[in-house]
Amino acid sequence: MTTLPHSGKSAIRRLFALHIFASLLASAVVLGAVYIGTMRLLENQTAQAVDAELNGLVRDYIEGGQFALRSAIADRSTSRSSADSLYLYATADGHPIAGNLSSWPDVPMDGTWQTIRLMRTDIDKNVLVGLRAIALPGGARLMVGRDLRSQREFRDILKYASWALLGSFLVFGSLGGLFVSRSILKRVGEIQQAATETARGDLSRRVPLRGTGDEFDRLAEALNDMLSKNETLVTELQMVTDSLSHDLRTPLARLRNTLETALANPDADNSDMIAEALSEADYVHQVFTDLLDIARIDANLAQSQIEPLDLSKIIRDTVELYTPLAEEKDQSLNARITDNVMIEGHKQFLARAISNLLDNAVKFTPTGGEINVSLTEHEDTIVLTIADTGPGISAEDWPKALQRMGRLERERGSPGAGLGLSLVAKVAALHGTEVQRQETGKGLTISIPFARFTG
Repeated sequence: MTTLPHSGKSAIRRLFALHIFASLLASAVVLGAVYIGTMRLLENQTAQAVDAELNGLVRDYIEGGQFALRSAIADRSTSRSSADSLYLYATADGHPIAGNLSSWPDVPMDGTWQTIRLMRTDIDKNVLVGLRAIALPGGARLMVGRDLRSQREFRDILKYASWALLGSFLVFGSLGGLFVSRSILKRVGEIQQAATETARGDLSRRVPLRGTGDEFDRLAEALNDMLSKNETLVTELQMVTDSLSHDLRTPLARLRNTLETALANPDADNSDMIAEALSEADYVHQVFTDLLDIARIDANLAQSQIEPLDLSKIIRDTVELYTPLAEEKDQSLNARITDNVMIEGHKQFLARAISNLLDNAVKFTPTGGEINVSLTEHEDTIVLTIADTGPGISAEDWPKALQRMGRLERERGSPGAGLGLSLVAKVAALHGTEVQRQETGKGLTISIPFARFTG
């Protein structure tokens, strides 16, 4: 089973612990606000009810005197709907006249809301009461209150429910966090395992996909793409190294032998040997120039030099350059180029790519053959096509021909290092397109579509 270092686990679990703590704190704040707001609402409702009853009893007293007030208190004290209501009508010196309290409490008679404990005579219990007390006209006293036991019971229920909610959130949140952390650690462990094995040299290792399409699957796909590209680059590097050691050994050996021969005969006419040495040096220089150009494109160093340019002029100049070479082999080099075709591109690399294509066409087209170059417009696309009547490249060999140093078996004895089409493919990718091989049944037809520059 894939495991992660303890520090990785701690980091993830710390994040979940912080998340749970923050959630608990937020929940406690919300529940506290609900608790305080609810209790204040109940207290305000109770105080408003007491105010209403107190005002009603005062009206009864004013309209009907002492008898009407005692009658109203007696009715309300015995009513089931007023089981929590407390009343006390007393003389000026506090002697009870009517109500369900045993004595006048020590409270101010200014009508303010008071909360004290009193003895209820109807149930013979000492209870917490919220009340208001006033002095009636003539000196008598009147008090109306509510037994707050129901509120306290509701408060306790609300308090216990809040604690239970916080506790259950902590338990289930911890379990959920443990499950999620284990799941994440497992997926991260798979990614780490793939990275570790790749670093140890297993370039074929990939991160497993689960088919869920979630963020981890998308991350795994991106990493697999990166690993695939890395494997391709390393494979190409190995192939380039092998090919360089094979293809450059001979010209370098010939160059050394030529120079040694010329050095051994300083008095002889060595112009032919010097020309041969320069030819070998040019070949080696060209190989390394192509490799450096491909590396520049791979490293995106040429992107900053992309600019609007006239592709038709570049093609026409290159065709003009290769016309004498084609005429030497009695080849027909035909050009059909639309004027003033503007694209965004890299002038130097485009010229190199077109030169490589024409160089291959001239090299592999037999004497008396035909080479056709065209630049045509199709709506927003411009297509460069170069067709020859040479041996062509089969669909099976095409991917190899586009690789670095990817020479076909039939080309082993011919000049070149197999970098021409590889550079063309890289230049096409730099311009957001690709080199396409068209099946025509004879020779080789290559086309490259470009996007028109609209300014």
